[in-house]
Amino acid sequence: MPGFVQLPYGDHDALKAAIGPTTAAIIIEPVQGEGGARALPDGCLRGLRQLCDETGILLILDEIQCGLGRTGKLFAYEWAGIVPDIMTVAKALGGGFPVGACLATAEAASGMSVGSHGSTYGGNPLAMAVGLAAMEELNSPELLAHVNQVSGYFRQQFAGLQERFPDVVLDVRGRGMLIGLKLGTPNRDFMQLARDQHLLIAGGGDNCVRLLPP
Repeated sequence: MPGFVQLPYGDHDALKAAIGPTTAAIIIEPVQGEGGARALPDGCLRGLRQLCDETGILLILDEIQCGLGRTGKLFAYEWAGIVPDIMTVAKALGGGFPVGACLATAEAASGMSVGSHGSTYGGNPLAMAVGLAAMEELNSPELLAHVNQVSGYFRQQFAGLQERFPDVVLDVRGRGMLIGLKLGTPNRDFMQLARDQHLLIAGGGDNCVRLLPP
């Protein structure tokens, strides 16, 4: 999009070099979705928070895929012990009903006067009622504990697959129930073979497939 500078994943020197007097914010997914299911290390996320504080720019997190319980905490950034200035959420927020939200700290939102910010899927009474009901379920300790238990099992089993088929499964990525397998074979072929076995999985960048159990 115009005005955005895209940088290589994990290149901290390039990131620092790209910050200038007109830089407004850094936006990143704590755990990538379509980008290849790569989880940003907690130390890197803390470094981004520190860099934004030092330079006076905003840290914006896209947690539309990785947020709302999928990683085993309500939001993925909690693993790093930081807080963003602005965060986008959607998808799981409505439990299948279309709704999205832009969350911000009071300071970051101070420039948003009433009526200046809106959302196509935000604000209507039904979406708000559904979102409240979904949040009550997603934020329960029992659900988050279950995510951590099941994701640990998945991780263990996929590590076994990688050991048995190292030429096919090159890397097991992601966090919690956002799981990525980097493949040594074309991911589209892998997805078709899985579909033949009645298993639907998503593709991803860097020749990955993504498994996103609800």
